[in-house]
Amino acid sequence: MKYVLVTGGVVSGLGKGVTASSIGLLLKACGFRVTSIKIEMEINSDEEERKAYVSMTLYIPLGEGRSSFNLENAVCNHGFFMMAPNVWIPTTKTLQRPLRLADSSTSILTSISHPHNEDSIHVRLHHTEYVTPKDQQVILYQVGRMLRLTDKDERDVKHFHQLQPKAKNMCFGRIFRSPSIFEDMVKSILLCNCMWRRTLDMAQALCELQFELKGQKSGRMTVDSTNGSKTEISVDGELEYYSLGNFPNPMELNILDEETLRNRCNLGYRAKIIMELARSIQNGEFQLNKFEKALPLEAKSMPKIYKMLNKKRGFGSFACANVLMCIGYYERIPMDTETVRHIKEIHGRNKVMDKDVKEIYDKYAPFQCMAYWLELCEYYQHKFGKLSELPKSKYHTITGSYKSGTSTPK
Repeated sequence: MKYVLVTGGVVSGLGKGVTASSIGLLLKACGFRVTSIKIEMEINSDEEERKAYVSMTLYIPLGEGRSSFNLENAVCNHGFFMMAPNVWIPTTKTLQRPLRLADSSTSILTSISHPHNEDSIHVRLHHTEYVTPKDQQVILYQVGRMLRLTDKDERDVKHFHQLQPKAKNMCFGRIFRSPSIFEDMVKSILLCNCMWRRTLDMAQALCELQFELKGQKSGRMTVDSTNGSKTEISVDGELEYYSLGNFPNPMELNILDEETLRNRCNLGYRAKIIMELARSIQNGEFQLNKFEKALPLEAKSMPKIYKMLNKKRGFGSFACANVLMCIGYYERIPMDTETVRHIKEIHGRNKVMDKDVKEIYDKYAPFQCMAYWLELCEYYQHKFGKLSELPKSKYHTITGSYKSGTSTPK
């Protein structure tokens, strides 16, 4: 008995039927006995199982940024990439996380990659075959924000490369950030006054909380043997994480009370800060988005934004400078104990005062923070190896003061 299979995803059912019938007719004419069998690919599977394997892909052309862009370097240069719900997959050089759709309440698992010799970034949306044009626009905006793909970002990269040629050789100049300014702000608060390990745990707990609030299904999971902490499965050779939700937005946090948030996510005093921030954004009192959008035209407004941020509970000089860096203002360096350690160790200063920081980094104005971050990344890479190749189980060790155990931003 011999079999002839007629298949094809881009060939219609009618086309495959005509092809199979024609082949059968020819075989019969040659004296063979022919039996036709139609086999459905979806047999013994339900709709939910089918959705787990479908996806669609969007593309972001890099244009002039092609020569200066490297996804691995654009992602793995800031502690934010290690914080949930971001998942960097070293084997495929892919960033994976949930992203919001246009309704702000629905999230979709997204994989971001940049195949070798491609002129576009690939944005793969899992478990769906279609999203609306408006949803596509919102998703691509979030990806562009994380990777700093705007015209202004490209101008900043080129300008910084002129000031620091080493950065050009390393394809450095796009400091990783979150899909939204709110997530950047909350994560800046999570960085303050605690060990790096606890920062990671708090971000993880917030995403788990969002997962619970949305009542999402966890999907098929197997134990991750590399770190033993979370779960992952393999689809088409790609690792996919299903156990986390998205980072909560102000609307989702507003349904909680401060005590619930503090106890569920072990946030301590940060719960009050985060709840006040979420409520002020939700009721329209605090509109940082308009400042971010105005930035390319109104760079002089940054001192005003700093003062506005500094008036918010919990936003000291470190958190404010970190948020401004995320917006795209690089003149202020986020100063914490890690910064002091770095300047003492790398630049040989006994005491670190504002004048020392200015003396070291003002030659890179208006990109002082970018120059500092380049040094910090080089230091970590020398001490721990390529950050992009580290297993998740080692993330908590990434601090210059790891042996002493704490990093306490002020």
